[in-house]
Amino acid sequence: MGKTLRLGWPNRITIGRILLIGPFVVCLLNQDQPGYGWLRWAAISIFALMAVSDMLDGFLARRLHDESDLGKFLDPLADKVLITTAVLILCIHGVHSPMQETPMHLPDWVAVAAVGKDLVVSIGFAVTYLVTGKPFIQPRLPGKWCTTVQLALVLAMLLWLDLPVWLWKLPEILWWAATILAVCATLDYLRIGSRQLARSAAEKSQEDPGD
Repeated sequence: MGKTLRLGWPNRITIGRILLIGPFVVCLLNQDQPGYGWLRWAAISIFALMAVSDMLDGFLARRLHDESDLGKFLDPLADKVLITTAVLILCIHGVHSPMQETPMHLPDWVAVAAVGKDLVVSIGFAVTYLVTGKPFIQPRLPGKWCTTVQLALVLAMLLWLDLPVWLWKLPEILWWAATILAVCATLDYLRIGSRQLARSAAEKSQEDPGD
């Protein structure tokens, strides 16, 4: 139990990454204020720091043999909170530029797909835990791909104003890729979650055949 909940360096770094989401959101929300256009670059810098910390905590967990259930929960939680807040702000608030009158907005259907996937996964986690009494945390390849593309999408949106002409379509390509992967990841999690619930029901029926 102590090993599972021990707050080693990987988990400390993950918690630090979660705390950085606050300043990141503040920068995004205030980038359009007169004289504060530099906040977009501050947001990009914080985002880059969070990306590096994400790789670092995973590396240290493997290197120090310090993987834990707490880390398996906190690491995807940090990604989900970051992606959810970022896509909602980019959808509603957009990315502002002093050279353009209107901000660039992320399409609402991209945000719906991203937030919807995380809601389905979170609700599925809660239902599985309530039914089986066990936390079910199983990183899946479609989910990992989806998270990677979503993070790339956020970065591309923040850098959109500074991209060369030949990369102007990159955010739009990532819109579609992130949405398709979000749908695939959601279906995959539903399939795996259903199997887990069916397996738990079968085990209970074997333990109590009288029912």
